[in-house]
Amino acid sequence: MYETIKGWFDPQPMKLIAKPGLMTILDLALYRSVEGELTASVCAAHALLRVWIDMKQQAQDVLQNHDSSLVFARHCLEAACDAIEKLSTDRFAVSANLSDAYETPATSFSSATLSGQISIIESVSDTGRRMPNPQRRRDCWETARLICPDHVWADDAFLTGQRLIRVLTKYLPDDSYLTEEKRPVKILVDLVRQDLKMRLHQFRVATESNAVVLKRLYLVKCEFRAPFRAFLEAHQTVQRAPSLDLVQEFMEKGKTHKRHNSTLKESTTKLQKLLENPKLVEALHVEELLEGIEQKMAQGIFAFTEVARLIDCKKAKLKGLPGILEADELQLLQDLLRRLKCCLCRKISPETSTGIRPILLDLQGVPRDEAGSFLRKKTFSEGIFHEQISTFLKQLQKITTLCQTRHAFTSEQRRGDSSFDVPSSLIKECTKLDCQLWEAYCLDWFDLVRRQNMLSEGFDTLSEEIRQAEMEASIRAASAESLGMVRDRLERLTKDRELRWEVLQDMVEEVCAREMNWKVILQEPPKDCALELPSTSVVGLLGLTLKMGGESLPIG
Repeated sequence: MYETIKGWFDPQPMKLIAKPGLMTILDLALYRSVEGELTASVCAAHALLRVWIDMKQQAQDVLQNHDSSLVFARHCLEAACDAIEKLSTDRFAVSANLSDAYETPATSFSSATLSGQISIIESVSDTGRRMPNPQRRRDCWETARLICPDHVWADDAFLTGQRLIRVLTKYLPDDSYLTEEKRPVKILVDLVRQDLKMRLHQFRVATESNAVVLKRLYLVKCEFRAPFRAFLEAHQTVQRAPSLDLVQEFMEKGKTHKRHNSTLKESTTKLQKLLENPKLVEALHVEELLEGIEQKMAQGIFAFTEVARLIDCKKAKLKGLPGILEADELQLLQDLLRRLKCCLCRKISPETSTGIRPILLDLQGVPRDEAGSFLRKKTFSEGIFHEQISTFLKQLQKITTLCQTRHAFTSEQRRGDSSFDVPSSLIKECTKLDCQLWEAYCLDWFDLVRRQNMLSEGFDTLSEEIRQAEMEASIRAASAESLGMVRDRLERLTKDRELRWEVLQDMVEEVCAREMNWKVILQEPPKDCALELPSTSVVGLLGLTLKMGGESLPIG
């Protein structure tokens, strides 16, 4: 591409394969090429991230050792989790993956679980959410770790920080509350009022001073990402389609009618045997039973989800009532209502669910943090599950009692008399809950889930065998004319993959030579190469700060 001047050292080109993990190498090389120009932004990002981590740890300390019902500390914990996610991940890279490491439904908004005994105040490093979520490497083309910063990341991190500071300011405790005994709370307040605002301002000034470089980095990242994703899509499409040689072979065999019928019968018999696998049949039967049990459990608590949505719509809150709702129970019931409002919704979204699986996950004690969770420190058993169910049902009965009590809720929408009462029709439905029957359904569901998990071992191999058998049977059953059309379509898919490969090869080699002064020879992956993100030692731009703060890194 460029002529080498005589006498200059011409380094040997580096050979790279176009498969998942390539973007990690290119992003790292791109960042290294302009690292000196981004010193201010990177230092400011490290300082800002350190403040957010300090806030998270301080909020945990307040909730664990001092005041577990302090709303300000809980909001600080939630805000720190959001900010750390925005600051340490590359959302542009995440968009290429089938799953998101930080996709957290609103069912986990609160840091407390259903049980008062198993909650944030007893967890050393529980973040109040399930993050980062476990991801399969075959579902990822790029790592979520921030490797090369750009102006979209900078703007997103700054705007998120600004929004969170505005929210936290509304919940700041009064100065009269910040006595010497409340020194940990005062430290948390100072982090919000002083350190966080100062570091966020420094981050904004630094990124604005490097705005030209950050914008250029974003354009360059788009330049080689677009053809890379297009090629992987074409590569995956070719892999999912039947082999061109296989189709051609069947077209030749199909000329003999007798041989064609015998091979078709063999393929059909093979597929039928795979579908009649005893474990698969039993697992499907268990799934039907689970679906029926979940529907019955959903009918039992549907009225409570409607109450939770009504309370949220009216912007109402619970009030402490002596003898009915004590102060230490107030926050736990608020958290339960937040989770219930997002279950059994008509439309599904990242924050809502049409079923009750989020509630069942909490009842099973699924940890809300990948590492260091309290729940993983002891073995989960049926006894603990039974205890969780009992606590959950007691809280539902408490909600029913509060609904039957006048002026148990306060609404922010009402002026003067701010009291809010639940309609009698919903109260009547809540009182119909049969706790013993619901508990029996839960225990049966738990037994069936364990049985299904035992049966599902080896299903990955079985599903691939069934897919191949279905493909083979459909091809054998097709006519010569249909096989000819399939062959033409496969040829077009293969040609499309080759064209996208040529574009990707030219683009990557050009960008590497132009932006990084790096001579690269991009090699085409084999057609049977699995698209799976490999494991690397690259921790990302802010990875060391995250690891020093005890944070978990996304897959990479």
